[in-house]
Amino acid sequence: MKKLNGLTTLEDTKAEANEKDIKRSSLERMLRILDLFTQEKPIWSVDDICAEFDYTRSTGYRYTKELADAGLLFQTGKSNYSLGSRIIQWDRQLRLSDPLVRLSKDIEQQPYELEGKQAWLVCRLFKDQVVCVYHFGNLETSLSYSRGIPRPLFSGATSKAILAFLPNAQHMRLFVENQEEIEKSHLGTNWKDFRANLQKIREDGYALSISEVDKTVFGLAVPILSQDGKIQASISCVRSVKDYEPNRIKAEVDVLKRYATKLSSGLR
Repeated sequence: MKKLNGLTTLEDTKAEANEKDIKRSSLERMLRILDLFTQEKPIWSVDDICAEFDYTRSTGYRYTKELADAGLLFQTGKSNYSLGSRIIQWDRQLRLSDPLVRLSKDIEQQPYELEGKQAWLVCRLFKDQVVCVYHFGNLETSLSYSRGIPRPLFSGATSKAILAFLPNAQHMRLFVENQEEIEKSHLGTNWKDFRANLQKIREDGYALSISEVDKTVFGLAVPILSQDGKIQASISCVRSVKDYEPNRIKAEVDVLKRYATKLSSGLR
């Protein structure tokens, strides 16, 4: 890879990203089918899957058969499918065995130290996607995210608390591939501003967002780091914007940091 003064250039990073897209494997093409199944559309026909991804009929039938044989899809009709039983089994296994989930349950049992109705989210980074692995609380406002729902990587305190602590090389790749999303999230219109905004979050040790993901709430989030300082996850508290008090933020961040330290220590 070409370097300029010892640093990877944005052009090099963009070329690498394009090359990875070209080399997308057949396995990845097949597994993409699982992402189609949503609460709004839980059943898909083979013809609809082929139309969605521009697969040939033979490819669509081969992929769905292989996924069904593996228990990842369940055939509900002649050529209609829903998600399969193995996914249910895996979710149960994760709920029982994931150390981050077990540790979060311990925090859930403690009295809330922050004022007002609140929702607590523990989210993990999976590749370039932030996913909630556990949530609890008594917030009466309905949120657009809960366990298993991917969150936008560049929007909301929960994601930004993770994003800011990623390695510089990963920041560069993400900037190249997602400049429009980054600008919409007010993280910068150029590489310099993007890096400066992330550095500010790192220095503060927390991320704050107001009405970014859900308009009626604000969120505070801190990173959960490994012993060697690598980002593992984040924990955030979400409350009504009516309860937002700027002069209480520092004390509230201290509470979140105590929880993050407990989670981090348990993961070790």
